[in-house]
Amino acid sequence: MPKHMRLAIVFFCTFAASLASAGEVPNTLSQAFAALDQQLGSQQQEAFKNTSEAEAVAKAHMSLGLYIRNVWFRSGQSKLTGQLHALGARSLDDMSSVVLTSYWRHLNGKPLKVEEQCACYAKWWQEQQRLESAAKAKGENSYSYPKISCP
Repeated sequence: MPKHMRLAIVFFCTFAASLASAGEVPNTLSQAFAALDQQLGSQQQEAFKNTSEAEAVAKAHMSLGLYIRNVWFRSGQSKLTGQLHALGARSLDDMSSVVLTSYWRHLNGKPLKVEEQCACYAKWWQEQQRLESAAKAKGENSYSYPKISCP
């Protein structure tokens, strides 16, 4: 494994470990940003901020994103899941990606476009369902994934 990948894994595992002590379950994106700001060191915030949006979110998916999914969302205590679901995010993966993408945009002073992010995931799931139904109608057991890329 290349050195930069090992460093990235350690870096993002540190994200999750530092958050685990917080125990806070945010109910809004603003609260999520505040919780992330409080728990992440300035170096971690800068590293996340200074990585491209797509790369930062992808790298954080199985570390910081996993923490968000398991601790914040699966607890059933956060109202944020209902808010994101109402906007079109269907899975906890979708929702943690919206939080991570929005946090990156927040740190970089970019518009969050939460509705657009969630609408993309809704479109992805709609296409997934269409592909699955089309395969079933043909008597096939497999189908391709949607060719829709959401942030």
